[in-house]
Amino acid sequence: MAPKDGKVEVRLEALRALRRSELPAVTAEALRLWQGGWQPAGIRVRRAYLRNDQLKLVEDERKPLPMGERPLAARMITPKGVALKLHLTLLFAAQCAARPGKGWKNPYPVEPTPQSEHSWVGLIATIAKYRGPGIQGASVATNKRRQVTEALKKLEGLNLIRPTMGPGRARQGFELLHEGGKSTPAAGVPYTVPVDAEPFVEIPREFFTGGWVHVLTNSEITALLMWLDALKHDASPTSDPTLFVTRVTSAVRQGAYGLGREAYETHQQLDAFQLLDVLRPEKRHYDGKWQEYAEDSSDLACHRVTLTPDGFTRDAGEVVQEVLQRRDALGDWSRPPNAPRRYTGIKLRKASRDQDN
Repeated sequence: MAPKDGKVEVRLEALRALRRSELPAVTAEALRLWQGGWQPAGIRVRRAYLRNDQLKLVEDERKPLPMGERPLAARMITPKGVALKLHLTLLFAAQCAARPGKGWKNPYPVEPTPQSEHSWVGLIATIAKYRGPGIQGASVATNKRRQVTEALKKLEGLNLIRPTMGPGRARQGFELLHEGGKSTPAAGVPYTVPVDAEPFVEIPREFFTGGWVHVLTNSEITALLMWLDALKHDASPTSDPTLFVTRVTSAVRQGAYGLGREAYETHQQLDAFQLLDVLRPEKRHYDGKWQEYAEDSSDLACHRVTLTPDGFTRDAGEVVQEVLQRRDALGDWSRPPNAPRRYTGIKLRKASRDQDN
């Protein structure tokens, strides 16, 4: 049996607690918000949010792009914190309320009020434990509010929101700003829902109404955005006219998307969750290493990736918990027995050895 992974155990415990507490209520509120609005099938996110316009050179995997040169989504990859999840939920809520080309004038408050049907603490699921009485103690509700307000501060620092109640007071009122990095502290560009002519990626609405935004890690979410973008803009056809696959080279992953090795390796989890189908080259080991690797090897090839049909329509908490339990027991990111794959047997073209995905 493979040794236990402490990070997986911690994640599994947190997910179980989340499912017992607020995840069902939060996903139900997101569904209610969607049903009461324009009901978009996909949530549009401008491409500049997750991908640099120009490819930047990264010579060493151990020296990634400086933080200021990464796309905004990649700047929010942290072990803790809900800034990325909150911002994507902001975009989801905006597009439930406004049509393409239109802005959203009245974002919800942090906490429920008699005047607002929704709130951000009601749309975000967090692990906020009560630490007992005393000066340092705080209730679950207080801890959750703190996490949401800290996320708003992060978004304000990235010029993704602008307080309407004075500097540093986004928790009381804020304006949603353009997610393409167009705003500055001195001049904010108001947000509008992307129109058809703009380059954007679409996130299935079930990502929010099914709870995926809450149970995936920040690295998994940013990698998923990368794959959705590549499938839309750089996909290749196959012998099946309904099936398109894509690949992302190491240079593009690092220089365009600002993602390091840890984010790349989440293709294993996303495949195990059955959100992606990942086809690995024949000589590639499960951990990404090559059998009989040599500097002059000519048979290196990228992973090919496609979306799994209806992958997001399943209950996220149930799916991820099952996979984490299997990972904890077996030591690998495997799918359930007999889980179907969308494509097999595709012959991969040879690729240069710098292509790692």
